Amino acid sequence: MSAQNHDSALGGTIRVVLVGAVLALLASPSAFSQTTSASGISPQTGAVADGTPQAPTSHDAQRLYVNPVTGQTTAWTSDYTPLTADEYWKLYFRQSYWSVGAYFGPLFSALALDQATGTPRQWGGGFRGYGLRVASRVASGDVVQNSIQFPLAGLLKEDVRYIASDQQGFRRRALHAIAYSFLTYNTQGHPTLNIANIGGYYSASAISTLWLPGSQKTVSYTLSNGSESLALNVPVNMLQEFWPEISHKVFHRK
Repeated sequence: MSAQNHDSALGGTIRVVLVGAVLALLASPSAFSQTTSASGISPQTGAVADGTPQAPTSHDAQRLYVNPVTGQTTAWTSDYTPLTADEYWKLYFRQSYWSVGAYFGPLFSALALDQATGTPRQWGGGFRGYGLRVASRVASGDVVQNSIQFPLAGLLKEDVRYIASDQQGFRRRALHAIAYSFLTYNTQGHPTLNIANIGGYYSASAISTLWLPGSQKTVSYTLSNGSESLALNVPVNMLQEFWPEISHKVFHRK
């Protein structure tokens, strides 16, 4: 790819990110309406029905916690409340730029999906080839993908977090993690197809052909790479589902 084409592709990618960020900001207020939970506390304002502010709890602090390994945030089926407009906007930046998980994921996917198969072959092997693949995954995976997913999720009123199971037993929770690689909750707390997440993977794969070297067939690469990324989401969700037990065993956290 020539320097001119590379600069054009980079400029196009930056525009996609900026447009996505603006759309995420615009979409978030309309996506999450002001509601009051059964306990009388508004999940948007943290106040009871009469307007009295409530002190944040430890559970509230975890609503925007981004897992340093998976790059995901968890919502719980047992006491589900949708994200507020402010939380939605903050989570977009945390998952895209301001967390360890935003960069750990591309490191792993570049190794598992690209470096292991030598794709694209023009980048060669070794640290240089791996570095180029990581850079490509960072751009398409966390920056572009989230810039597409978040505004689309806002318009469709889909939650962008992983919805954790409240069931007991490994088998049930594992099946839940597999199912919620393709499902999410809407703002009413009902399961729905995760169109924004799935569309984000395939759209990011299509956009990444702008900077990939060689003659990439956009349609075939988009389908194959997008499907690989979506499939990789299954073990990532499994890790996210069982992360409380893993962190307790490994890091001795409660």
